[in-house]
Amino acid sequence: VNGESLELVAVAGINMFPLQMSHLASGYNKGNITFKLWEAIDYNFPEIAESIRKTLLKKRKDEVIAKAKKDFIKKMKAFGIAENKIFFVEHHLSHAYTAYYGFLGGKGEWNIYTLDGSGDFYSSTFGVGKEGEYKRIAKTPIKASLGYIYSTTTQFLGLKVLEHEYKVMGLAPYVKGDYAKPLYEKYFKPVIWLKEDGLTFDSKFPTSRFGIYLREKVCGNRFDNIAWAVQKLTEDLITRWVRNGVEKTGVGNIATSGGVFMNVKANMLLNYEDYDRTFFVPSAGDESNPIGAAYYAYINYLKGDRKKIKPIKQLYLGPEFSEEEIGEFIKKKELERKYKVEYYKDIEGVIAELLSKGKVVARFKGRCEFGARALGNRSILADPSKMESFFKVNDQIKKRDFWMPFAPSMLKERADEYIENPMKRDAPYMIVAFRSTEEGRKYFKAAMHQGDHTLRPQIVEKDWNPSYYKVIKEFEKLTGIGGVLNTSFNLHGYPIACFPEQAIHVFENSGLEYLAIENYLISKEG
Repeated sequence: VNGESLELVAVAGINMFPLQMSHLASGYNKGNITFKLWEAIDYNFPEIAESIRKTLLKKRKDEVIAKAKKDFIKKMKAFGIAENKIFFVEHHLSHAYTAYYGFLGGKGEWNIYTLDGSGDFYSSTFGVGKEGEYKRIAKTPIKASLGYIYSTTTQFLGLKVLEHEYKVMGLAPYVKGDYAKPLYEKYFKPVIWLKEDGLTFDSKFPTSRFGIYLREKVCGNRFDNIAWAVQKLTEDLITRWVRNGVEKTGVGNIATSGGVFMNVKANMLLNYEDYDRTFFVPSAGDESNPIGAAYYAYINYLKGDRKKIKPIKQLYLGPEFSEEEIGEFIKKKELERKYKVEYYKDIEGVIAELLSKGKVVARFKGRCEFGARALGNRSILADPSKMESFFKVNDQIKKRDFWMPFAPSMLKERADEYIENPMKRDAPYMIVAFRSTEEGRKYFKAAMHQGDHTLRPQIVEKDWNPSYYKVIKEFEKLTGIGGVLNTSFNLHGYPIACFPEQAIHVFENSGLEYLAIENYLISKEG
């Protein structure tokens, strides 16, 4: 900037979780009597609790924010980063900037929706990006958090909060709505709603206390009906909220960010609406917030030229390793003593041939993907047309819950044969589901949701990833199928295998037979 080299740290949100969760009257120990008393007041007498909260917030909000910032700055100083180079960006602004500037480049007119459990006192916001400027129009306090309802239901079902919400979403389609609808109508729908403005949410009580409500009202109901009810609630509220925003602004383009928009089934419904354009931030949880914070700092602190903003085009942003580095790694680990190691100039054709023979192959090539989805460079691949692929990958490698689906990667020029996509939406990130066609159900039976036959595809374009595109193209030549089953290259509960050491760890601790690492094929046969 102006010929100077600047070091800048943009912080996406401030850690004020105890304050946000209304634990002001109890300290941070959930086991103590004071906390339980406050929790009971918050749930049974929400108006009184809200009055107490406002009084305490007025006295302590600035103090807590200042302390949070001070603590963070102190940690950064240990890395030699000066205080005047550290900038804090509000949580939901980070989400909004990730969408509008990070991926859309600040171009065009877009309605921007952010929705999660909580972040710096809010759970949702609505705004508009226009001519390079973002303006917030509405915001919902954390008291009426739809994200909290989903996460609390996840916990109520015995799953991990902030990790297994996708399992609840995956379970829901197995239920017949007629059985679960009374549960939804009686117990879920009355808890949270959209206000008269149509852009903000309100709730019967603070939704952080939804666990008490579930224990009191819903115990004894079937687990799958509960999953259907919370998914139905989420879909209904989101679709109405988004439609209200479009009607408010007259802008036909929608973009979404925030953890709740990792819900690919809700995104699917938005995608089938008649909006001009849709965009769902890939890996939309807090992991992508630093992207928005960085753009915010560039625009608002460094006064950068908005016209020079370059949006993110694809998510292959992580480390990569040369053939020489992989060769040295194989030699150092003496892998040739334990496994069969072969070098192929055309590794893509070799992978495709193995897949066509019913084999499962882990692919490690190029730059690692950013975020929650494997997009071919750190993926486990299989033939999507055979259910044997599903069971082999699930039972021998991934060990996922039996009801959870895998997903496909498919060639862009063949996608319309396999998914219903009347609006011709792009889907390069595996962040939105589609209804399948008859051909899709025939050839992607192992890579679809078995309950409702939806597909969550990565639609692959040659320019985005030529090498991965070639794998699928070669598989198509051998089988006639323009796609493969693709799941992340990791053991269940572990991060994606970003580095060679991690790749070998998965290979050695699973039923994987083949690992294609750059142009080397490592196999357990022979």
